Amino acid sequence: MDEKMSVLEELGRTSKGRLRYSKDVDIGDDAGWLGRLVVRINDVDQVLSALETELNSEQNGESPRSESPQGLSPPKTSAQRGTQPKETIRASAKTSQDMRPKITPPPPPADSLENGGDNVRAQLQKTVSMYEQERLETVKETVVKQQIQVEQQITGLWQQVQQQLSILQDQHRLNSRKQQDKVNNLLLHRGEKSQQRIQQLEEDHRRRAKHLDAQLQEAIVRQTQQQRRKQAYALEKLRQLIKQQEESNEAAQAMTTLLSNFGQKDTLPADVLNDAHRAVMLTSNLTRQVSAASEAGGTTDQVLQLAQTTLAEVKVIQTKVVQAVEKAQEEARKAEEKARHAQEQARAQAAEQEKQAALKQAEKAAAEKAAAKAASSAKPAVLSDSKEAFLTTYTQTIKKYRDLQTNLDNCVQSCLPLAKPSDSQLKKYAFDLQKAVNTPLNAISSHSASHVTDKLGRLCRLLQGQQVEVSDKRVSATSHPLAIVYCKELLARKFMKQGVEQIASNHESAFPIAAVAVGVWMEFPDVGELLMAHFHRACPYIVPFYPPRMDGQSDEDFYKSKGYAYKEGTVEKQDKFLKRMSGIMRLYAAIVQTDTGSKKHPHGVANGWCWLSSVINLDPEMDVTATLLYDFLQVAGHALMKAYGKQFHKLLHILCRDYFTQIQRVTGAGQGGPVSRLKGLLEECIKTQRIATPKGMLTSVFWTS
Repeated sequence: MDEKMSVLEELGRTSKGRLRYSKDVDIGDDAGWLGRLVVRINDVDQVLSALETELNSEQNGESPRSESPQGLSPPKTSAQRGTQPKETIRASAKTSQDMRPKITPPPPPADSLENGGDNVRAQLQKTVSMYEQERLETVKETVVKQQIQVEQQITGLWQQVQQQLSILQDQHRLNSRKQQDKVNNLLLHRGEKSQQRIQQLEEDHRRRAKHLDAQLQEAIVRQTQQQRRKQAYALEKLRQLIKQQEESNEAAQAMTTLLSNFGQKDTLPADVLNDAHRAVMLTSNLTRQVSAASEAGGTTDQVLQLAQTTLAEVKVIQTKVVQAVEKAQEEARKAEEKARHAQEQARAQAAEQEKQAALKQAEKAAAEKAAAKAASSAKPAVLSDSKEAFLTTYTQTIKKYRDLQTNLDNCVQSCLPLAKPSDSQLKKYAFDLQKAVNTPLNAISSHSASHVTDKLGRLCRLLQGQQVEVSDKRVSATSHPLAIVYCKELLARKFMKQGVEQIASNHESAFPIAAVAVGVWMEFPDVGELLMAHFHRACPYIVPFYPPRMDGQSDEDFYKSKGYAYKEGTVEKQDKFLKRMSGIMRLYAAIVQTDTGSKKHPHGVANGWCWLSSVINLDPEMDVTATLLYDFLQVAGHALMKAYGKQFHKLLHILCRDYFTQIQRVTGAGQGGPVSRLKGLLEECIKTQRIATPKGMLTSVFWTS
């Protein structure tokens, strides 16, 4: 043991034997200054080898390398360690092997070197381990004590902070309460002053308002007096304006009536008709100005000047039109005398031809009836009318049919200026007239008696030349010489189209439309003639007339003459054709059976009897005759039976026994639908001796409700 200690002491006295601590090695902050000891247990062998080498060199007489005589360096303080940059520490750690402390022991005696090597290693390793363990425990105890002290300090500081916060909160509440009291006192003081100020202002306002009210009353009185004077002056000017407007209207109305009654307007010069139309437009413009002035309660000098100018110009135009009409009438009388003789001859020839054609057709029907009569064992009933009487009646019917078609053509030709207007203003006027006709006509329904009466009244007022309202403006048929005639022809055409477009799909709608048509017919007989002309042109079977095919007549012309629609070289399908004919016939039958009360019906059940008796004296046509007979009897049969009683029963018997056989004979295979419906209706009528009231008919209860 003494030898080991002596070796260690000798090692400590040598220049390489002193232990050094490296400041550049970063072992870790938790190890403290003890961790910076660079002598490690695993390096002991190298140290001993170095000592052995150096001892050998000293024995051989070599001088040792000079080293720092410092020996062991004291550990640096934590402040000193913290000032070193970490990059330097990491760099030192990488080269720690080269910078390890080297212990140079003094040269031992030669005899003890080998025996003491192992003991030195063991002793040095044990000493170092014990020292590191003691130092580590000391560092841990120091760290734990410091942590406890820090926690105690933090707890104390937190308690102090809580106490200071509580004190500050109490002071804040106290200051807030003081501030609120101060504000309340200030507001109370100011409120008293404000109340006094408000009372003073209210008193000043009352005095000012009283003064202003007195001034306002004086101004109102002055303004009222001034307005009365202005109104009196405006009313005087308005009376003058209305008087001039009435004179202009009277002149224009007289001129329009003269042109309407004059049937040869095409003989008048074009400038005369244009002047007449311009006079009507001037009068309409003046009427609008007067209406605006009446609504405004006064007029202006410009409007008065316009009225005077319009009146003078209308009177000049009236004089010009009267002279032109008188001249045209004189020329027409001369031309009529010349053409009368030729027309009489032409009419005589046409009547003779029609009579011969009707006679041939009647003879054929009589021959067929005679054949059927011979084949039958029992004698069928015959009509009370003789053959000659039927021919006379049918000839008159055909003549009337021709006259109606000629009248319709003339009417359509005369209305071309309005039907196809070239002037934009005239086109707009014609469009307004169309709306005035279409709007009430399309709105007709069986909703109530007042509804039907209202639509009839609107149409009658239009045809009378009164103003009617159309799309928030007023329109009159007196604004153009041809306007009334145009409206009559348009109304008749639209009535017929209602049968095609509406009644064909809704059978009950025929009765309110027929009621309005009869009402217009009673007021304006020429509308009824135009309506019958349109009926005959669209459905010649209402005449009744079955147009034969003429020599050289094309298919299109032939089918059109029979009422078919012909488009793009293709004739209308039979079912659509029968549906259109059914709608027209139902409207015609509804007109025939319409009850007019004590007033005379313009086309009543007597015409229905004539039509039915004429049909059964003509050869039937496939599908058409059966369809129209069914529709006519279903709509008007009840009224005919009520009017003619037993005579109508006889007519039905003839229809069932004689004419129905002819209908079956001309009916093709697979086309018996109309025939079956007619057969069912006739069997029910013969069995019950009555015809049911048509559904939708307007009875007396409807008109009194």
